[in-house]
Amino acid sequence: MYTQATEKRVLVEQTSRIMGTNIQVVVSVLPTEMPQAEVAIASCLGWLREADRRLTRFAAESELAALNRAADQWFSASALLFAVVREAVEAARASAGLFDPTLLTQLEALGYDRDFALLPRRAVDSDQNATPVTGAGGGWRGIRLDPKRRRIRLPAGVRLDLGGIAKGWAADMALKHFFGGFAHVLVNVGGDLRLRGERHPGDLWAIGVGDARPADAASPSPEGSVVALGRGGLATSGATHTWWYQAGQRRHHLLDPRTGCPARLWLPPDAATPAAATPDPHLVASATALAPTAARAEVAAKVALLRGYPAALQAVEVAWKRRNQQVPAAHTDAGVALLLILGTGEVHVSANFHEYLTSTGAGGDLWL
Repeated sequence: MYTQATEKRVLVEQTSRIMGTNIQVVVSVLPTEMPQAEVAIASCLGWLREADRRLTRFAAESELAALNRAADQWFSASALLFAVVREAVEAARASAGLFDPTLLTQLEALGYDRDFALLPRRAVDSDQNATPVTGAGGGWRGIRLDPKRRRIRLPAGVRLDLGGIAKGWAADMALKHFFGGFAHVLVNVGGDLRLRGERHPGDLWAIGVGDARPADAASPSPEGSVVALGRGGLATSGATHTWWYQAGQRRHHLLDPRTGCPARLWLPPDAATPAAATPDPHLVASATALAPTAARAEVAAKVALLRGYPAALQAVEVAWKRRNQQVPAAHTDAGVALLLILGTGEVHVSANFHEYLTSTGAGGDLWL
């Protein structure tokens, strides 16, 4: 843990490797508040480790693994697991199934059956015996939740993967439960952010939204964008770095629940990519979503990838115009702004992006 002086406050910051990703927590406080900030950060990181132990799908002893084994019967869940499963089901319902937490069987059939760091990144290293993909999603519709007894019942044959929402949800919960007494906080869980206040006096938190494509991509690369925010959540999603080989074919983790197969996204060409299969540069390479919460931003970014360009921008623009009408608040398109980067390197933002920054974002700004 270290501190860095500012004009009137100091930054108390700590990073750690949890939930298979890098965690960063930063609190901007007066020097006299440093001890309280250090205690809050330590408590937050301890809770995140507990969340990781319960929610990982890569450990047979995790609570999520136990829930998946108990499909077709009631499972008594911890408050933590119940809360995130409920959030995931609500997100699936609000997105009409474009976000689907019940695609674990399909992910494993495509080879994502172990920690990503262990997956083959070269065609010659991949398993040549691929398991057929078992079809579309939709299993979330049969999940039953019993809030009174805090029980969950999965349909027979349905298993959950909470990786598409757990990081954003964890960032939201960390901010809420551990930093209530601090006005200036940023919680970054693997790029899914929840924040409020300022980093420096008079300066909002500045978040770099770089090009998700590798530096040696065939097309020109933008230098990156910077978003200044004083409130809310931000998440970026894409598959330019999270792909692997299975049976000589490249796979990635962002599945389309309508087919159960990897969504059609821009991926960087590599040595094993045939010239005839050069990726369409007009496909979306990455989607960055801004929303009131990190969980909502994480879901919105993934839904944007499935919709593609320009449909993703149009959906949030229409919803922004209707945001004062009576629509469900959680995980809808309303109140969301998007920044998309295409394989060409072009950056496109939704028409409501700057209005979002000045309202929901507490007077933020964007530099392209």
